[in-house]
Amino acid sequence: MRKIVIGAAAVATLLAAWLAPDQDGGVVGPAAATTREAAPASAAPAQIAASAPPADAVAATAPGADGIDLQIHPRVADDEMGNVFAKQSWAPETPKKIMMDQAQAQQAAQVANAPAGPPALPFQFMGRFTDEGKTAYFLQVDGQNVVARPGEKVNDSYLLDSVSGNTMNFVYLPLNQKQTLVVGDTN
Repeated sequence: MRKIVIGAAAVATLLAAWLAPDQDGGVVGPAAATTREAAPASAAPAQIAASAPPADAVAATAPGADGIDLQIHPRVADDEMGNVFAKQSWAPETPKKIMMDQAQAQQAAQVANAPAGPPALPFQFMGRFTDEGKTAYFLQVDGQNVVARPGEKVNDSYLLDSVSGNTMNFVYLPLNQKQTLVVGDTN
């Protein structure tokens, strides 16, 4: 059975090669069709090829069948092609996605424009209170009184990290850098 299938495939290949059109009678591309139409019917193929301009020159300047100008433009950079493997979707972008993209762009711009170090501490130490072994620290920030304990956020940008002796250690959250505030002696 296997020999019959292989023999039939060989016969089919030979028939296809024998019945295939010659080189001159093959499929004609747009550039070659333009040159053959211009040549007289009695001209030999060698004469047509000799009198015709190069195929790439004709293809670059000849208008297409539907009047569209077919011009070849070299690619300047690979960036023009985009990312072929990027996630593609037919769904339109939602306003939420657009807003998230804008927020990410703003955050990136803020990080790029951020100063090299954290700003000066905006706190002023007002006092402390100890109750049942837990100490609360009173701070003044931009004219407002704030109560802070170690491990808590003081405002959106600072975290009271620890207190040791006469120093309060804060972490500036946007840059994750530590800052120290020196306070007076305990009474």
